[in-house]
Amino acid sequence: MNYEILISEDLEKLRQIGKKQKFVRDEKRIQFLILLKTGEAKTQKEAGRQVGWKLRQSQKIWRMYRECGVAGILEKKDKRGFGKLSSIEISCLNQYLREFGARSLAEIQQYLKETVGVEYTIGGVSDLCLRLKIKLKTARPANYKQDAAAMNAYKKTLVA
Repeated sequence: MNYEILISEDLEKLRQIGKKQKFVRDEKRIQFLILLKTGEAKTQKEAGRQVGWKLRQSQKIWRMYRECGVAGILEKKDKRGFGKLSSIEISCLNQYLREFGARSLAEIQQYLKETVGVEYTIGGVSDLCLRLKIKLKTARPANYKQDAAAMNAYKKTLVA
């Protein structure tokens, strides 16, 4: 591939863009393009290795450049943070679980779909519960023959 022709920006413009970058990630991406444009690196793999990437990362950045140009590789992706739910939605889920509990992941999935409007797979709900440290609370087994009145009488006569 002739990267000198494929990279439309001239070398000086790329260097200026590289100097303006605050993040190392963006500097590396511009440096990657500079290496290809100048011919110091003949392949994406070589340029990526010089910048500190593996082949797959180099290919990804090159594909992003081909689709969107320099603006595409410098674009900041808006991340919502921690999964699909906001902190308010997580606190509502915790409140719901404290009040009503849930016997299965399917119940939590249904609650999230109805109230929050977010669809999770069962595996996603499982991962969410692990991340939020939500565990199914089961009561200890009790004898079905026990007499509540006799138990209360015993507790009243028990000397502590």
